Amino acid sequence: MSDRKACLLGIIAATTLLIATQPVSAEIKIGFQAPLTGFAAADGHAAKVAAEVAVDAINASGGVLGEKLKLITYDDQAKSDQAIFTANKLVGEDGVKFAISGSYSAGGRAAAPIFQKAGVVFISAYGVHPDITRAGDYVFRLIHLGPPQGRAGALFVGDVLKHKRVSVITIDNDYGEATVEGFLAAADKFGIKVLNRYNYPLQDRQFGSIVASVKRDAPDAIYATGYFFTGGPLVAQLRAAGITVPIIASQAFDSAKFIEIAGPAANGVYIVASLDPDNADPSIKQFVSEFEKRAGYRPVSSAAQVYASFTVMADAIKRAGSTDPVKVREALAATSNFPTPQGMLVGFSKRREINMPLAVNLVKDGKFTFYSWINDLQLLATPDE
Repeated sequence: MSDRKACLLGIIAATTLLIATQPVSAEIKIGFQAPLTGFAAADGHAAKVAAEVAVDAINASGGVLGEKLKLITYDDQAKSDQAIFTANKLVGEDGVKFAISGSYSAGGRAAAPIFQKAGVVFISAYGVHPDITRAGDYVFRLIHLGPPQGRAGALFVGDVLKHKRVSVITIDNDYGEATVEGFLAAADKFGIKVLNRYNYPLQDRQFGSIVASVKRDAPDAIYATGYFFTGGPLVAQLRAAGITVPIIASQAFDSAKFIEIAGPAANGVYIVASLDPDNADPSIKQFVSEFEKRAGYRPVSSAAQVYASFTVMADAIKRAGSTDPVKVREALAATSNFPTPQGMLVGFSKRREINMPLAVNLVKDGKFTFYSWINDLQLLATPDE
């Protein structure tokens, strides 16, 4: 062997050894889907900020199992086709073992089977369609399903506020229908007489005929389901028509945009299934403060649920002592008494649905303020299948 060739081989060997002995920057990838563009972008932006706050806080405290979390975010536009496309990218290109959806039911419902088939532990932060967790045992949810939310609304209207004659207004989609059916199923139990039920499609922003009908009903209260972009105009038009009775709204009204759209009419609206913005837990107070610093407004339910999803997932990985999805799935299923911005997560049901109380907020002076808890866990439970 020539001296030149021997020297070259020596350099290659030394370089290889040097590379092999360099410290590797370890990381745990977590995939994240949220509607960053399109009709749900306001919720998607809040979700993204919450995800970043959670990951930064976890990494600042040392990460998980000595490794940093790496957030990989894709825009699913709250559309099924985009959720499928981005879920496949997270699995096939990014190789994630863990994923979280900060999107509506359509996205979570479409992505769940992909993650289930790939053995990726998946949490839907606030998608309420029952089919999401039906995808399989790797899929969890961190929000109450529509029917329990509706039952909680009936308890709050009839038992807490003591209103008995109620007009019901609901958005005509899976979320609205499931939630209002829960309300109607529990109405008799709490002495509520439903005067009339009015449905409207997702695209509606003008509610003149519904407002006129509700005014003729002369109810003691109004129970409404919808999103911030439908709830804002609806509440503003009800108040403009001189209807002053309490309005009790579903979880998806809980957005800074709702207050912005409804203006002063938002004051006095109760929202069932919210976060507790006044939670005294130090880590949660830090989340509320950091979120407001980055977003410019206090966190809302969608943000709180995303933040909780990341902290619960990180805790499960830590308790599993491994990034093996099978072990993490088992640890996640065994979660108990874990503090979140929505309240104490008591645990998960056999169908991987949350078991926890539910907070009610009141809009006061243009801000969401905590009003009360609904602690009836039996009422809020989802039957195991």
